[in-house]
Amino acid sequence: MKLIYTRIAAAAALEVGTIANPDYYEFPNRSAEEVIIYGHYPKIQNDYETLDIPVEVRKLEEPAKTTLATVNVEVGITPELQEVIDNAKAECEKVVEENGQLKQKIQILEQASGNSSELISENSRLKDAVTLADNATKAAEAQVVSIQAEFDAFKNDVAAMQARIAELASGEGSTVKPEESNKNDYESWTNDQLKEFLASKNIGYKPSATKPELLKLIPKE
Repeated sequence: MKLIYTRIAAAAALEVGTIANPDYYEFPNRSAEEVIIYGHYPKIQNDYETLDIPVEVRKLEEPAKTTLATVNVEVGITPELQEVIDNAKAECEKVVEENGQLKQKIQILEQASGNSSELISENSRLKDAVTLADNATKAAEAQVVSIQAEFDAFKNDVAAMQARIAELASGEGSTVKPEESNKNDYESWTNDQLKEFLASKNIGYKPSATKPELLKLIPKE
C-alpha cells in the first residue's frame, strides 16, 4: 500500500495511493509498503525509515489547475476515536449476548406456561373429583343422621315398641322368607317380610312403619 502524506490533497491528485494529513500524524502505519511525504516532516520520515519502509520526500508546491481525479482518502483515526469505536463494539457484543439470554428465558417461560396449563387442568379435574366425593359423603352422612333420628324416634315411641313386641309374641315377627308364602297375598306377610321385600326393591321405609304403612309402599302390579 502506498501512503501519501500531504496537507493539500490536490498536490497528489495524480498519485495512486492512500492520502493522510500529516498534521494528524501520531504513529506510523505498518501496513504501508511505500511512503511519500509532501513537505518537511522529519519525524514521519524517521519513523518509517526506522521500520525499513521506503520514504520519498517531495517539495510541496501550490498546484496549478489540475484535472479532477478520483482519490482514495484515508483519515487517520485518533486514539480517542479508536476508544469510542472499541467501547461501541463492546457494548454491541454485550447487547447481542443479553438478547440471546432473553431468548432462552422466553423459551423457558413458554415451556413453563405449557406445563402450567396442564397442571391447572389436572388440578381442576382433581378439585371436581374432590367436590363430588364431598357431596357423596355429605349425602351419606345425612342419610345416616336420618336413619339415626328415625331409630331414636322408634325407641321413644312406646306404642310402636309395644306393637312390635306383640307381633313377636304372636309369631307374626318370624323371619319366614316372602317367597315361602303366597307372593300375592301381602296381607298375610309379617312386618319383617314386608320390609325385606321393600328392601329388595330398593324402596325406603321408616323403621317404625306399621304394617298398613308398609303395604301402601308395595307397588301395584
